Amino acid sequence: MKISKILAGMSAAAIVASMAMIPASAAGTKLNVSDDLAKIGRQTQDDLFAVFFNGDESEGAVNKDAISDLGAVYGASFTIKVDNNDWNTIGGGGSINFNSKSGGWNDKDWAGGSWVEDDKPKDTLCYTTEEEGTYVLEYLGDAPVFATTDGDADNYAAVGINNWAADLKGIDVVGMKVLGADGNVLFEAGSNKDKKEVQKKPVAEESSSGADSTPSGTDSKKDDSKKDDKSSAAATSSTAAGTTSSKAGTTTTTATSSAAASDNTAATGATAGLALAGVALAGAAIVISKRK
Repeated sequence: MKISKILAGMSAAAIVASMAMIPASAAGTKLNVSDDLAKIGRQTQDDLFAVFFNGDESEGAVNKDAISDLGAVYGASFTIKVDNNDWNTIGGGGSINFNSKSGGWNDKDWAGGSWVEDDKPKDTLCYTTEEEGTYVLEYLGDAPVFATTDGDADNYAAVGINNWAADLKGIDVVGMKVLGADGNVLFEAGSNKDKKEVQKKPVAEESSSGADSTPSGTDSKKDDSKKDDKSSAAATSSTAAGTTSSKAGTTTTTATSSAAASDNTAATGATAGLALAGVALAGAAIVISKRK
């Protein structure tokens, strides 16, 4: 009887230890949405904002007459504001999402600041603007992102933005556009900025004195410490996905394409937890042996 109690106690302790190794939250830094965008969209979780162009109005705002043909939607862009020092040292990433009943969850990854990697280009590009700390995230594909059936009354179709970076001070979403095949604007809301160029490389780090940042696309070399910062930021991003927000019927199901990264992190935590469990059970065996 005493032996069984010892085993039970040690097993429980091991389970608690293993659970502690798994990240408690996969959410990124909160997206702070401007008031004018908030009125026409939905924020079902802090790091996800979406504007619906079809769907159930009882679930929130729906802009049903804003786009005459959803089958003509080829992309979208979001204008964001960030702390430029954070952006260039910590970095950021996420996805632009096209969520519909016919196509399911269709996300296009983006990366900005120190997360930009030339050898791993994203479908969604990060453009600089004339305003420091303001960027345009844009996806423009070669095929429609929604089916024409998404215009039916029983379907839903939404364009959204997701953020995975957990360590940024914040990301302000201030404008958005829905784009046609040639990049023509089908719908526009908020305060959009004109893009300058594709941010192929991180812009220069902002000095504490607030000096102007170097335009992106330069051939400046990265030292080893910069690479370490980037690796650390990428590791942070792996904990930022897998959170889903599901609603029955014609509502949206939200997830992120970084779920795989999150799974890897969780798996690592679980492995460490199991190792702790093994140590704890081994300790129990020693106790039992000594009691004999």
